[in-house]
Amino acid sequence: MIRRSWVFAWCCAALWACSAPSGCACGGFTPLPQGSYSGPKLNSAGAARMSAHGFGALNANALTILDAFAPGGQLVVPVPCSEQAVSVGPIPAGKLIIADTGGLYCTAESCGRMDGVCNPAIDVGHTITLAFTSLTFAPKSPDLLEAKVTATVQTGRLPISSVGNSAVLCLSSNRAKFTVDLDTGRAPPASTDLNIDIKFAIDTRWDQLLSLEVANVGNAQACSGSTTPPNCIDPADMEILNEGCSTLAIASLAPVKALLINQLAASLRTQITEALSDANCAACGPMGECPTFGAATSSCETDAGVCRDTMTGKCVPSLFGAEGRLEVGQALGAFGAPANSAIELSFGAGGSAEANPAGLTAGLRGGARELAVASCVAPVTRPAPATLPLPDFDLDAPAPYDIGLSVSGQMVSELLFRAQQSGALCLELGTENVSALESGLLATLLPSLGLLTDGRNVPLRVVIRPVNPPVAVVGAGTVDANGRPLDPLLRLNWRGVELDVYALLDDRLARLFTVSADLSLPFGVTLDGCSGVTPVVGSLMGAVTNVTIKNSETLAEPLSVLQNLVPSLLTLAEPALAGGLSAFTVPGFNGFQLKMVGARGIGHLSGSTTYNHVGLYAELLSGGPACVPVMKRASTQLVRSVVKSKASASLELAVGRRYSWRVDGGFWSTWQEPNPLARLDVEHPRLLLGGAHVIDVRTESGDVQSLVVRDEAGSAQR
Repeated sequence: MIRRSWVFAWCCAALWACSAPSGCACGGFTPLPQGSYSGPKLNSAGAARMSAHGFGALNANALTILDAFAPGGQLVVPVPCSEQAVSVGPIPAGKLIIADTGGLYCTAESCGRMDGVCNPAIDVGHTITLAFTSLTFAPKSPDLLEAKVTATVQTGRLPISSVGNSAVLCLSSNRAKFTVDLDTGRAPPASTDLNIDIKFAIDTRWDQLLSLEVANVGNAQACSGSTTPPNCIDPADMEILNEGCSTLAIASLAPVKALLINQLAASLRTQITEALSDANCAACGPMGECPTFGAATSSCETDAGVCRDTMTGKCVPSLFGAEGRLEVGQALGAFGAPANSAIELSFGAGGSAEANPAGLTAGLRGGARELAVASCVAPVTRPAPATLPLPDFDLDAPAPYDIGLSVSGQMVSELLFRAQQSGALCLELGTENVSALESGLLATLLPSLGLLTDGRNVPLRVVIRPVNPPVAVVGAGTVDANGRPLDPLLRLNWRGVELDVYALLDDRLARLFTVSADLSLPFGVTLDGCSGVTPVVGSLMGAVTNVTIKNSETLAEPLSVLQNLVPSLLTLAEPALAGGLSAFTVPGFNGFQLKMVGARGIGHLSGSTTYNHVGLYAELLSGGPACVPVMKRASTQLVRSVVKSKASASLELAVGRRYSWRVDGGFWSTWQEPNPLARLDVEHPRLLLGGAHVIDVRTESGDVQSLVVRDEAGSAQR
């Protein structure tokens, strides 16, 4: 289920998805076969916010938004045939049939026009036209979005007749028959100001989803007393033409004018409510199926194609967000994950909402569940975490912004937990997915392995067993002047990971040793160009602790040698994980483009260095190429590389400023500055392994160059 909205655009970003023009149609992310997600959810999975500055950017381009629901700035509002009682002062004047049009193209009473009968099977009704000249949005306490529109109202000739004779209106024994023509442009001011309050309600019957409701349509009534245009509709702008009375009591029609204006205003309110409902109601399924939630049931209103609550009659709110199935087995099957591994996800607006003059924030509810617990892990249950308050985006903003998105550390941990339970982290690496995974990689570090293989280069196999699920800890996301992380945006703490290393000896896989270790992996994002976001990793040196070795009797080396080797072996899985967290472009929406301005932790936990949410911030741009891509500069040359000692390499650069690098297709590093000698120092556990390694270096202009480095000092090959 996918709905396009500014909330949806951010939801997709949070899932590291949706670089496709059609929306969240990313590889491996497919619709839910059962239609909607029904698993556990977190009420504080994240939040989306539009700041006061963002509302200013929105209002500067509001006519573009207006054109989406009122093409050309015009909205046609239907006025159905209806029967209304009317009085002139204290005197009843009978009943009037409003919009007594008869059939299509009818011009006489014989086909139903002004026949004094409201027959839905015959009377087609009338239409009025609203011509909008302005639109502005503003947040309004406690949870409202106020839309202010300026519009002229034109009814054309609206036919009205009385039920039976009306001596009060007709001054005779005849039925009253007349037309009215309202045009607010007849006298200044030409337009009417309408204030439409849209409530960001939370539907407690339907999974606490966000439900948009028209709370009020202000100024849509006839002027009376001290209320004057443009804050009301002036009855003086209405003309009445007699079409049947011998003498129409024009002086008696003032209350009729007010009645008609208020009737038209009611139709306008209904039209706005229904228009909002169309964007907010859950659609019926292909066979007319509609959702249930707990005791709440719904049925399909076939004419409108939407689902309505069978008890309240109200629309069932649709999901402003994304739901789908992540086919983990398809994405990571080549790296050993079970072929049937899959996780169902839901992420969308709900749970809470609040507004004030500084902006509007909508909470995001999210959930995940594995289809089945994989055989490679033990089933684990855990209690739901406590609900977090909505984050204060403005307090922690790194720069002025228009739109913000947060994903809570709780939600990230939930995704990691479900990934572990689904088997997504049960990885098995061999030469079929890591071509260099042969005993020669370890030859210089494990001389006794060469004795076991008789000096031959034999295939290795590394099996990673995720005994425990990883846990996410959100940090400040700060970096130093050189771009190196001071406090990672996100740290994944993974306790008790087990790793088995095998070698093909005598035509069978023999286990060389088993490792248990704790991992602490520092992650962040870099903002590339206008709306590009790239997940990056901080230094992996020292990321592995509490290493224990067992089942190593086959090898002669001391345990300390094997312990030093563990970080390098674990990085063999880095390319697979990097492929699952690849760069993406935050999608635009409704003619707007997003320019990323910052990422950091928000919602600081008092007395700690941690935060509740990962926050992304962006500016709202419109009008075509407002966000110009960075122009490419002259390509920076990598002069030479030297593998120094152990897990370090030094790249000598001809010119240039900031760089990011990766080793053997793993995660990109954060942006870094070369040292005063124009060298970029690379430290990575993977370089400790033997053989050749590919180091990619990218510049902010988008250039990427690769260098192959080898064990021998001074050797390099382009």
